[in-house]
Amino acid sequence: MADQDDQPSSDRWTISATRTIFTNPVVNLVTSRVRCGRTAIEKDFYKFQFPRWVNIIALTGRQELILIRQYRFGTDRIELEIPGGAVNDGEDPLAAGLRELLEETGYAGQNGRIIGKVCPNPAIQNNFCYTVLVEDVRQVAEPSQDDMEDIEVLILPQDEVQKLVVDGSISHGLVLNALMFFAMDKAKNRFGRP
Repeated sequence: MADQDDQPSSDRWTISATRTIFTNPVVNLVTSRVRCGRTAIEKDFYKFQFPRWVNIIALTGRQELILIRQYRFGTDRIELEIPGGAVNDGEDPLAAGLRELLEETGYAGQNGRIIGKVCPNPAIQNNFCYTVLVEDVRQVAEPSQDDMEDIEVLILPQDEVQKLVVDGSISHGLVLNALMFFAMDKAKNRFGRP
């Protein structure tokens, strides 16, 4: 898994002696010797290499949002989220968003576009997460979930989703970030500015 959306690092930092410590289909863990140009001190740094991710804001013709509930091993609980998943190698993030929406929910729509991009944790991760907005979604197929997915699809009014954010029912940081991008996109379209 290569670094995503590489930008040159500062010439004040030197990276050497990189090696992979652990690898599996979900994540690689690498370590590198890093030298700070300001202090000349060297230390080992660790980085989790993930594929790019995508989250989907799916909006029905009635302006309702598609949410999902699914078990998450990290928190050992059922989480309320929006559809999302990994971007395959060589896949465009927009295409990945449309694919994940269809796979997880059976929904498809129109006017798909990327409305945001973030680095989930730049201190220790290399990847980016994209937010895709898809409008006028409707169910066109049955979901085709992975063998370890058990997803419940929900359709909720936007004001109810806002309440779920405020009361903590939606606590996934990247989902909250996607909802922020959606709110900013709505404001921009309504008022012509963010």
